[in-house]
Amino acid sequence: MRSALIEVLKCLRCGTDDLHFIIKKKDDLEVTQGSVTCRRCGLTYSIKDGILNCLVYSDSVVRAARRVYEKSKESLVKNDISPQKLAQREHLESNYRHDTVINFNELLLRLNAEQGWALDIGAGTCWTTAGLAGRGYRPVAIDISADNKLELGRQHFDKDIYFDRVLADVNHLPFRPEVFSLAFASAALHHSRNLDLSLSQIFRTMKSLGRLEIANEPVRGLAEAFQTNIGHLEGPDDVIEKHYGIRTWMKALERAGFAGRYLFPDNIRQRLATGGFIGRHKFYYLAGFTAKLYKFPWAKFILERILFYSGMHLFGLPLIYTGEKTPANQNLAGDNDGK
Repeated sequence: MRSALIEVLKCLRCGTDDLHFIIKKKDDLEVTQGSVTCRRCGLTYSIKDGILNCLVYSDSVVRAARRVYEKSKESLVKNDISPQKLAQREHLESNYRHDTVINFNELLLRLNAEQGWALDIGAGTCWTTAGLAGRGYRPVAIDISADNKLELGRQHFDKDIYFDRVLADVNHLPFRPEVFSLAFASAALHHSRNLDLSLSQIFRTMKSLGRLEIANEPVRGLAEAFQTNIGHLEGPDDVIEKHYGIRTWMKALERAGFAGRYLFPDNIRQRLATGGFIGRHKFYYLAGFTAKLYKFPWAKFILERILFYSGMHLFGLPLIYTGEKTPANQNLAGDNDGK
C-alpha cells in the first residue's frame, strides 16, 4: 500500500475519512506492514505484505469462499506452480483464459488514457488491474482473498506498473463517495450474494459520469431454464455462483442508477470467424452451425445487429457491458454502507 490510497478511503464503522496511517515496514515499492486507524472510532485496518485488510464485516458466505481459496492455494503449492504462472493464470483452462483476455483487451482499446482512480472489483490475480494501470489509471484491486489472488499482485509490478490491493467485500466498500472515474469487474459480480447491494456500493464510490465496465460475466439464457443449478452454495465451503438472465442484469444496473448497454462479446466474434468452438461451450452444435454462416457478410450483419439481442435473451453470452453513472440518478445511492 502507498500513502496516496488514504485519499480515497473511509472508515467502514463510522464513515469518517479521518484516518491515521502507521508505517512499520516498507520497501522501495510500498508499505509492506503497518495499519490504518480511524481517529474517530478507533477501528484499525492492518497492512500485511502490502495489502490493506478491510474485511471487518465478513459474513458466513465470505468466510466460506475464503476457505475455498485457501484450500486451492494449498493444492497449487503442492503442485509447485510458480507465482509467476499463477499471476498470469496459466493454471486455468486455456480456452477460458483465452476468451477472457480477448474481451478485456477489447475493453482496453475502448478506454482513453487516464490519470484518475479506478476500482477493479474481484481482481483475483490482478492481471486486469495491471492492464488498467498500463492505461494510466491509478487502480485499486479488491478481492475477498489474498490466497493466490491479491498476494500475486506484486508479480505484475515494474517501473511503470503499480496498484494498491485491498481485502474488501463489494457489499462493504471502504471508499469515500465519488472517487473512482472507472469501476470494472471481470467474472466477479456473479459471485455476489446480493447484486443490488453490490451495484449500489459501486455506484456510491463512482464520480458523476464515471464509467462502469463489466466483462466476462455469465448470462443465463431462456433455453437453459430446464437446468436446475441456478447458482447457490453447494456446501459449507464453496463459492457462490449466480447466473442471471440478461433482463435481470440490465434491470439491476438500471435500478442502481447506471445507464448503458451490452455489447457483442469479442471472443464470440473471433470464435465465429474461426469456428473455434469446443465442447464446453454452451449449445456447441448450434454455435458450430452459426459459425459456418458467419463467413457471409450478410449473415454477420444479421447475427450481430439484428439477432444479437434476441439471441442474448434466448441463449446467453458473456456479458460485456459499458455504462456510466448518470447525474440524474446521483441521489439514488446516498451513502449506503450495506450494514
